[in-house]
Order: sequence, then C-alpha cells, then structure tokens
Amino acid sequence: MDKKAAALILVIFLMLICALLAVTAFSLLATAVGMGTIESMQAFSTAIGGEEWYLEQLANDSDWSNEADQADIALGSGAFDVTINSAAKGSISFTITGKAAGEAAQREVSITASRFPPAAKFAVYWGRDTGSFLQIRNSSTIDGDLWSRGTTEVLSGNSVTGTSYCPDNENISGTGSFTEFKVISPYPGMPQIDESYYDNLISTYNALIAAHGTNSDSTLSTNLNLTGGFYGYRTLETTGNITISGNGFIVASRDINLHASASASGTLTISPSGGNIYFLAGRSLTVNSTQNDTNVAINGDANNRVYLYSQDSATSRLVRIRKHSSTATTVDSAVVIGQRRIIVEGGARITNSTLYVSDVSDTNNYLQITDSGTAVGTPGNPCNLISVSGRDPGLIINNGASVTGFVYHWGDNTGYAQVNGATIAGSLVASQFTNDRIVNSDITYSAADLPAAPDGFEGFVSTDTSSWDDK
Repeated sequence: MDKKAAALILVIFLMLICALLAVTAFSLLATAVGMGTIESMQAFSTAIGGEEWYLEQLANDSDWSNEADQADIALGSGAFDVTINSAAKGSISFTITGKAAGEAAQREVSITASRFPPAAKFAVYWGRDTGSFLQIRNSSTIDGDLWSRGTTEVLSGNSVTGTSYCPDNENISGTGSFTEFKVISPYPGMPQIDESYYDNLISTYNALIAAHGTNSDSTLSTNLNLTGGFYGYRTLETTGNITISGNGFIVASRDINLHASASASGTLTISPSGGNIYFLAGRSLTVNSTQNDTNVAINGDANNRVYLYSQDSATSRLVRIRKHSSTATTVDSAVVIGQRRIIVEGGARITNSTLYVSDVSDTNNYLQITDSGTAVGTPGNPCNLISVSGRDPGLIINNGASVTGFVYHWGDNTGYAQVNGATIAGSLVASQFTNDRIVNSDITYSAADLPAAPDGFEGFVSTDTSSWDDK
C-alpha cells in the first residue's frame, strides 16, 4: 500500500471516529434536555395538583388565620410544599412548590385566595333571573366590571369602565359608555349565604332576652365595668360622661337607649376588654340622640367586639345608629343584628363591622344606610353589609351615604336593593334593584376595600391569577 492510500484510510478512519463522537454527544445532550423537560413538566403538574389539593382544604376550613406551612406532601411520583405568605380568617396568600422525583426540578405557584364568592370580583354583580332588566342612569359610574344576569341599559352620561358581562342570550345596550362581553353558559351563579349562623345567634339572643330581661327600668349615669354574666333590665337608658367596659351581657326586655333619649347628655364610651360586650334589646336599640349634647364612641377590636341586637317584637322595632350634625357617633369592630331593621343615619360612622338584617316579613324589614356624611366602612377599615330581607327595598343605600366593603342583598324572588345617591367602594352583589335601576351612584370595585368574608360564606374560595416561577 502506498503512502497516499494509507493517508486516505487514516483520514476516513478519523472522520468515522469524529462522526461517532458527535452522534454520541448529541444523543447524550438530547437525553439530558429531554430529562430536564420531563422533570420540569412533572414539577409543574405537581404544583398544579398541590394547588387544587390545598384549595380544597381551605374550602372545608372556617378560619384561615391559623394556617401553617407544610412540607413534602406526596403526590404521584413527586411532592409539594405549602408556604403561607400571609393569612387572615377569610383571606390567604400562599405558595405551592412542586418538586419532581429527587427534587431535580421545582416549579412555584403563588396564589391569593379569598372566602368571598367569585361574584365579589365585580364592582356590581346582579343575578336573580335571566330575562330581568337593569338600567344605569342619572350620572352613575360603575368603575370596574359588571355582571348582568339579564339585560342592562347604560343611559347617556353613565358609564361602566370595566367589562360589562352578560349571558349570550342577553344584551348590554344604551348610549352610555361600556364594553360588552357575552358569556356562554354556564354562567356565574348568584351566591347564596348560609343564614344558619345568624339564625342561631338570633334564637340564642331571643332566649337570653326572655330569661334575663326584667320588669325594672334603669338609668345608668356612672361608669360600669362588666365582669361577665348578665345585667338585666326592662328599659335601660344611659346619660352623662360615662364608660362601659369589661365584658358581659346587658339585656333589656324592652328598649336600650345608649345616650339616645331627649334627657341624655355627655359622652358615652364603650370599650370591651377580656371578651365581648352584648347589648340585647327585646324591642329597639338606639345609639345616640339627635340632640347637640350627646356623643357615643364604641371602641371594639378584633378580639373584643360589641354586639348590638334588636328583637323582632313589633313592626316598628329596629337598631338605629345616628347623631346630631354637631356631635359624633363612631362604632368600631361591632356586630349589628336587626331581626327586622337597621338604620344608620345622620352622619354616623361605622368601621370594621358587620351589619345583618334577617328576613321576617315584608313590613319595615330592611337595612338602610342614609344621609350625606354617613359612612359604613372607610378605606382600610371596611365593613360587611348583609340583608336577606324579601322586601322591596330590603337594602337601601341612599341620600349621599357611603359604604366601603362587601355589600350583599339576597331577597329570594321578592327582595330588591335600592341604590340611589350612593358611593360604594369594594363590591356590590344583589339579586335585583328597586325599579330596575341604579341611580346617581358611584360604585368602584376595590379588592383592597374588601374585608374578611363574613360568617355565612363558608365553602366559597375564589383565587386571583396565579403567578408562576421556576426554581
């Protein structure tokens, strides 16, 4: 063999070796990339499964404030961790870390969840029946999204700044400003509150009134430090510069007037400690007068609340919270329950509280927030307003009043909400509106102005858009 032939054979041999090495390297690289992709997909699917699993746990838990981190929960061939970022009774932010077998790849998803139903993600959600009608009129603005179970007309000079959703067989119409989006069935349903929590409270309070109300009228004009137990009266009135503190039950078989009579004067301060203070009236419970010399300050907190209750003993009975134009009524961290009626008026201010009206009859059965300067909820201190009255209207927000928080009215087939001259920030969820209209009102969706979801909405879990990251 000559030198040229030998050299040619060597070149061919070297080329074959290089080709073999290239094929081997490419094969190894492809295998590595493929394994990485498979592991990443496994971690991704594990994180999704972990999210669904944890949301199911939350749906069965009535209080999220004590949720704790969890690690290495097995799922298929992988596992996931749950890390709590922040938690309150009705809202939670958490991260799920999905891990492939051997933790070779991880994917994270961060979620913010609320106990509120999905309907509370709209500025206005209304939804009793298909075929029903709503008109937005008289310089009204809905700043956020609208859900319309039936047809909505937005008149000239009125607007919906977000998206106006409706079923595909209904319409959003009118010469006002809006953007329509038709939704194919199934449609988001009107959320139903579980009234049993409030029904049980009402039954308990009525029994306590029957057991501890007396035939003795009393006027309280000195400080009272409650030490637990029950303080019974027929009618109780307060007057003077006094403080009611501690914890316990003040029960009257008839009326409770907290600086509310014409003869009262001075400032009443109610500051619970070591537990709650309960005011239970067999007839009406009134906070403050319309005189120019009485002030009331109710200073509860998350662990020490003030409960104000009026029994349905007659059609005229109610919880009334009010003030004179030159005086002050402030209520913080209270639970206000009117078996028949609640009225907040005259510029009174309520924060961090829940107001609830039950469904007892069509006569004087409603929750009303009224008058310029009256504020139920403020930014950072929102409230829950709940009416299940079957009256028209069973919920009234009017005459310049403002509400910050979650506003809910469900009146079955007969109850309506009246929103006229109102300012609302948070979310308004109602089955139907009086005269089929929202009038001269500004309603703004604001997640930041939604409080912790009230009792009665257990089982609802809605989430914000998930945020994904590789690790």
